[in-house]
Amino acid sequence: MKRKLFLTGLFCLVMLFANAQQYDFPSPVSFSPGLSGASDTTVWSLFSNPSGICDVGHIAAGCGYHNSFLIEALSSQTVFVVVPLSLFHGGIAYSRFGNELFNQQHFSVSMARDIAPCLKMGVRFRYLIRTIQNTEGAEVFTVDAGFSFDVSDDVVLSVYSRNPAGQSLKDDFSEQPLPSFLALACNVKLSPVFNITADLSHRNDLSRQLYGFMMSARVHSLVELRSSVSAKPVRLGFGASVWWEGFELTLAASHHDRLGLSSTAGIVWHLPAKRGGGK
Repeated sequence: MKRKLFLTGLFCLVMLFANAQQYDFPSPVSFSPGLSGASDTTVWSLFSNPSGICDVGHIAAGCGYHNSFLIEALSSQTVFVVVPLSLFHGGIAYSRFGNELFNQQHFSVSMARDIAPCLKMGVRFRYLIRTIQNTEGAEVFTVDAGFSFDVSDDVVLSVYSRNPAGQSLKDDFSEQPLPSFLALACNVKLSPVFNITADLSHRNDLSRQLYGFMMSARVHSLVELRSSVSAKPVRLGFGASVWWEGFELTLAASHHDRLGLSSTAGIVWHLPAKRGGGK
């Protein structure tokens, strides 16, 4: 009986978590600080707008850890690799959310390509498996897509659609909606070292709009800092990236006005040699 009560409480916690976050590993560059991820053009776009991996010019492999609201059961881990090929840029990722009693596993394959000098498009195929101890598992296949358009040398518009079909995880007893949204972002480079991003997304699964704004500054040739605010609910976020000898360390944290602090950390190894059609 105690185990059943614990599982019920954990499931309710996860449902509450769903209203604030997503189950996949959040990009520490964009989603973790509070944005939708539409504007992401780093290796971490493997977990946000897939068109962003077009800007990854070398083979990159990495791992990451995310914790939500200081609750161990609401943590996720990931490993991934991105490879620029002659025909397209590709990436594969594995992430796991939860613990032994309740968890989700994500397997994803992303592909992106430069369609024109100013247009990039990408798509991600994702296979999810949910496991609840002593119950039958549930699984689902989803598709995400996005593109980015260079309006000028300093202005980029991006569109990102996550799970547009509104897929959900179902079993004999319940149906668990998965995050589904359409996002639009505008990134403006005010100077070679300073960027601002405005972000708007509509959560189909929650029937509401989310707004975000982020500033990023290259304070040193090897250090970039970020700060953001998003609503509603109100979230304040900050982050930093540090590069050294082919390695990139990225940290991010955000504070939810009701649920508290979440944090993300990731490390990426950028191989020095170019492959295929890498930039």
